[in-house]
Amino acid sequence: MRRLPASIPWRSLFWSALALITFLALIPWTQELPRPFQWSDKLNHFAAFVVLVWSLKAAYPLKNWQAWLWMVVYGAAIESIQSFLPWRSAEWADLAVDALAALTGLLLYPLFERTVLYFWAIISPSKNNKQGQ
Repeated sequence: MRRLPASIPWRSLFWSALALITFLALIPWTQELPRPFQWSDKLNHFAAFVVLVWSLKAAYPLKNWQAWLWMVVYGAAIESIQSFLPWRSAEWADLAVDALAALTGLLLYPLFERTVLYFWAIISPSKNNKQGQ
């Protein structure tokens, strides 16, 4: 399979996503969500870890098990830090969702790669210039 475009700053995207997700995971959040939306915490964890594992795999040449392990360690670190913050709480269920999301992201990574390559072929200036000549 072809590699993802090197001109996309994958490492910057990964580190930016990691910083943003860490910030959001540690800021004070005291507002109680309305009852129908209380499940959204797990959905937020799931989406965050899928994005993180995709950007990690795009940025660094890791084996799947290595990327999964890094994401689980990161999730455990966040939950550990949250246990010391009076405005946050640590939950084993959050870590389980993080691990499942990282695994799901790895299983869907080939689809992510194909999608990026498809859209990159459409918008790539060099390819469009060659077709017009």
